[in-house]
Amino acid sequence: MSKVDYLLRSVVRHRDADRQRCPNCGAKNSILIERKLVVTELRRCDACMMMFRTPTDAPAEAADFYNHEYAQGFTTDMPEAPALAELKARGFTGTEKDYSYYIDVLRQLGAPPGAKLFDFGCSWGYGSYQFARAGFDTLSYEISAPRRRFGVENLGVQAVSDFEAWANSPEAEATMDVFFSAHVLEHVPSPSLIIALAQRVLKPGGLFVAFVPNGSAAFRSVSPTWSRLWGEVHPNFLDEVFFNAALSRSPRLFGASPVTIDEAARGFLTSGDPSHRQLDDLKTAEMLCAARLN
Repeated sequence: MSKVDYLLRSVVRHRDADRQRCPNCGAKNSILIERKLVVTELRRCDACMMMFRTPTDAPAEAADFYNHEYAQGFTTDMPEAPALAELKARGFTGTEKDYSYYIDVLRQLGAPPGAKLFDFGCSWGYGSYQFARAGFDTLSYEISAPRRRFGVENLGVQAVSDFEAWANSPEAEATMDVFFSAHVLEHVPSPSLIIALAQRVLKPGGLFVAFVPNGSAAFRSVSPTWSRLWGEVHPNFLDEVFFNAALSRSPRLFGASPVTIDEAARGFLTSGDPSHRQLDDLKTAEMLCAARLN
C-alpha cells in the first residue's frame, strides 16, 4: 500500500470506534503516546498495556498485507539461485541476516544444541536454516505462503502451514524447548495470543525468546527518530511494560542488543520467581525479552 493510500484509509477510519479498540485484547480505553499524520496515533491500552497504532487493521487485512504487499528488502526478497548458493556457502556470515548473534544469545540463555526450537515468523527461511546448522532441531512458521514455500524447497526448512491449528493440536503440546521470534510480534494483531500458544507448545520450563524494535521509554528518551518504528508496517510498538503484563507469572529478562546473559541471570530464569530483571539500560534500538514459561 502506498503512503497516500495508507493516509486516506486512516482518514476514513479515524472516527470508527471499532478501529480504536486494542487489537491485542479488545479493550476500549487507552492513552495517547504520540500522534502522526494528524489521523494516526500510538496509544497504550489500559488493560493489557500494549502500545498500538490507530486506526487499527482488521485481522484479515493484516494477513492479506503480509502475504501480498509487505516488502522489506533482504527480509522479504527471495534470492535467485546463484545468490542463494553463495549465501548458503558462507552460512549467511557477515550478511544482513547473519543469525550468529541470536544463536549466541540462545546459548547464553542455556539452550543446548539439539534443543527443539520453533522459529515463529521465519520469512524465507534464512534464520531457520542457520538454527538448523547450529544444531537446533528447528520447526518454523511463516504467514506468507510464497516465502514459507521458498524456505521449504530451497533451504530445507521444516514448516507448519497454519500456526494456530498446529499449536492447538494434541501433537504440538509441550514439544518445544525454545520458542523464538525476531522482529515479528510487532506485526501480529495479538501478541498475547502468540505468547499463550507459545506457552502451550513449550515443555515445562521452556524458553520464550523475542527480539522486537525497542519501544521502551528509555530508548525513546535517547532516540530522536523512534517514532519511525511504529506505523503501517509496525502496528504495535512493544516494550517491557507490555511484556511484564503478558508474562507476569514467569521469570523474565529484558535487555537491549547486544546483550550479555551471565550466570546470575541464567539462574534467575530457572528460579521460578515470577518477576523480571533488566540486563542493561534499554537504550539501543532492539530489545530482548526472554522468559521461562510454564
